[in-house]
Amino acid sequence: MSKIEITNYVIKNKKIPKDFHNYNIVQISDLHNESFGKGNIKLLDKINKINPQVIFITGDLIDGDSKYFSNSLELLKKLTEEYKVYYITGNHEQKVLLGRYKDLYLKYFNELKKLNAVHLDNDCVRLKSKDSYINLYGLTIPFKCYNYLFNKDKNTDLEENFIEENLGKANKDEYNILLSHTPFYFEDYEKWGADLTLAGHVHGGIIRLPFIGGLLSPNRTFFPKYDLGKFEINNSVMIVSKGLGGSKVLVRINCRPEVVNIILKSE
Repeated sequence: MSKIEITNYVIKNKKIPKDFHNYNIVQISDLHNESFGKGNIKLLDKINKINPQVIFITGDLIDGDSKYFSNSLELLKKLTEEYKVYYITGNHEQKVLLGRYKDLYLKYFNELKKLNAVHLDNDCVRLKSKDSYINLYGLTIPFKCYNYLFNKDKNTDLEENFIEENLGKANKDEYNILLSHTPFYFEDYEKWGADLTLAGHVHGGIIRLPFIGGLLSPNRTFFPKYDLGKFEINNSVMIVSKGLGGSKVLVRINCRPEVVNIILKSE
């Protein structure tokens, strides 16, 4: 695999409490059971140099087409020894429970439950800093929404009011962070009330072309709209990570694996 890069973002918003000024978040996504050095030492070194207050994992720690998950499990064990970790379900976490390795991965998920990490499966928690709070939501997108373009069932739209029915109404007077594996529903996230959405899934477009961007999305469409980086609708921001590993398409061109470092700023 290529050398890991750190991508830095500063997010400013008047709704961020002063107690969260300079709050440091690391986002990692789409590991797909990859290893960067023995015991993922190179990845851990990158994270430890940032020394974040919290780590958000936006899905696909594992690869749904492989029976191996030891790298993912070991990484999460090490991270939870040092940091507060929150993670969500990606399409590969759903895929393994529908495939031939289901029984094997039931053991994996049981091991995850033993760790000091919080699984946000259509859940919300309040993150505290001193006397202030912000809201953190984790949304699980239905597996059918990840269908390939050439599948018979091409309707991959979210059902109307899906987010509110699963997460409840967002308090738009407070700062709301949403973790969702796929970025393709940014308009829905913004409408619901997400101030900051963190997503992955697209792997940066796998092959990045100069002046154009990502070439291919995981659902086999070309030039995905939300491939990598920072996007904005009104006052809502989405950051899309190009992730760390890969699944069936392993090659990355001009698309180094990344760790995302986010600093919140109170205006």
